[in-house]
Amino acid sequence: MSDQLQVAAALRRMDDQALVKLAKIRAINTTHFRDFFDLADALTAPKSATAAIASLSNKQIDALVAIIDGSKFDAKVAQELEELALVEKTKNGFAIFDYAQNCFQELSNSKNAPRLASVAAASSLTSEEIDRDAHLAIFDIIQALTELIFDLEQRYIREVGKRGVGLPDIKRLANHLRKPNDYAKQVFEIALWANLATVNNGRWQLGADYDNWLTWADGKRWAHLASLWLEVLGDAGARELAHLSAGNSLFDALQSSYRFADLAVNSRLNRVTDLAEKIGLVSSNQLASWFPSVVANKLSAAEKLVVAGLPAQAKKLIIQADLTLIAPSPLPTELEIRLRRIADTEQIGMASSYRLSALSISHGLETGLSAAEIRALLLELSDRELPQPVDYLLREAEQRFGRLRVAEAKNAGHTVITSEDSILLAEIQNNQKLKPLALHFSEKGDLHTRFESELVYFTLRDAGYVAVRVDDKNKVISPTEITERSAVTENAKSIAQDIQRLRDQDAKLGSEPDDDDLLRQIQLAIKNKATALVTLNSSSGEQIEYLIQPVGLANGRLRAKDRKADVERTLPLASITSIVLQ
Repeated sequence: MSDQLQVAAALRRMDDQALVKLAKIRAINTTHFRDFFDLADALTAPKSATAAIASLSNKQIDALVAIIDGSKFDAKVAQELEELALVEKTKNGFAIFDYAQNCFQELSNSKNAPRLASVAAASSLTSEEIDRDAHLAIFDIIQALTELIFDLEQRYIREVGKRGVGLPDIKRLANHLRKPNDYAKQVFEIALWANLATVNNGRWQLGADYDNWLTWADGKRWAHLASLWLEVLGDAGARELAHLSAGNSLFDALQSSYRFADLAVNSRLNRVTDLAEKIGLVSSNQLASWFPSVVANKLSAAEKLVVAGLPAQAKKLIIQADLTLIAPSPLPTELEIRLRRIADTEQIGMASSYRLSALSISHGLETGLSAAEIRALLLELSDRELPQPVDYLLREAEQRFGRLRVAEAKNAGHTVITSEDSILLAEIQNNQKLKPLALHFSEKGDLHTRFESELVYFTLRDAGYVAVRVDDKNKVISPTEITERSAVTENAKSIAQDIQRLRDQDAKLGSEPDDDDLLRQIQLAIKNKATALVTLNSSSGEQIEYLIQPVGLANGRLRAKDRKADVERTLPLASITSIVLQ
């Protein structure tokens, strides 16, 4: 049996929980896999194999060598290797997969044996200084992820490449955070990892955990990130780092515990160290005081230490006549959420600034707030009467709300823009920024486009037009309703459900496979030079079984070597009812 088929067979024997754990720790995206062969193919790919081997601890490598040599090894460590799909348990004991052994030998024999990439040497900071800087990192990442959540709710952010994001959207986030572009790009990546964002149908959308994030206090938000980091680290990694204490060098610990660690490749250790810096587990390569508690999976104790050092919060804003809102210090979660529904971000940090606009007030009205409720909120946040321009803006926004409507047309695949203001519609139709929408007037005087309604809605708002989405009854659709839909969609694409889909496909292959399934199996057998048991209907209506090695396909017929009769056969594909790879 080929290595790919052997790995696929081993994966089938794993329980669902083990498969989910495997996909997470090996960073495998299961979304588009058709069957266990696809999963096996992803795991055995050279890049994935190198990353897995490079991330093995010295104890795991010693066990791997012992399995290859047939000598004694720690059974518990061998089980860890099995969970990583590097070895399998047979009736004769543990055996390494060919792909893993080949990769291990390549790393071992390399003239330039990979070592842990150099990082900045640990500075001589005091424990108080380390924790201070780590607290700043925690504050920054929490602020950044929250900002991105609201950005995803209020903007149409396209996917660029595979799970990538365009430079304009990166720059926009970076400007709000007062951070470099690289940091903003990593915020998108961390949002994916933390289930706060997803990429669906070519668009970045809110993920399954976004609503939890918006209700959690900062301590809980950080604990969520720390728990996910533990999953990336893995049980074996936690064991290797369990002896460390605050102030120790993470670099030194990894260098001594991981023989093949190389942060220049896409290894798990690369993610472990990078995320540790981003979420405030280390600072300047030195461990924060809560690191030992995290590694010991005592997140409650770690959370208490983190919360104690986060910036003090305030419940008041300075609301200025130019429609800017200044927060001298961070706001409590509940107030922050309410404010972000009605105000646009200018800059985020220890002190943040926001701006009221017709668009931001319109967004608040879309969520179900009235102008009076928005005014009451602003009064609650302010320590003085509201400036006159704010009241003027609220009245104007309320009057204009709903005048420009975006809806799905009755004929599917089209969007219609309606308004009682024909001059406004003409202006929109002639706006150069909106030319890509290919807007055209209907006989009724409405604007039509072939693009979907959400894209049209966000494009209009990006161009400065206060538009709202409406349903077929002309009722305003709340942005929160849209985001809830996207989160449900993402939740349905969890790794656990991807695994169940592979199970269902596997059952289908064994019972009533369709033509595509049969062809898939045959192609895999040809590719892997595998033996297969084929069942087909003869011209007399009898079912005949052949043990064959498929060789090629042409003109609707399968050419194969008969392993029992030692002859070559040509079998019509239309007659084949099942194929079982051996």
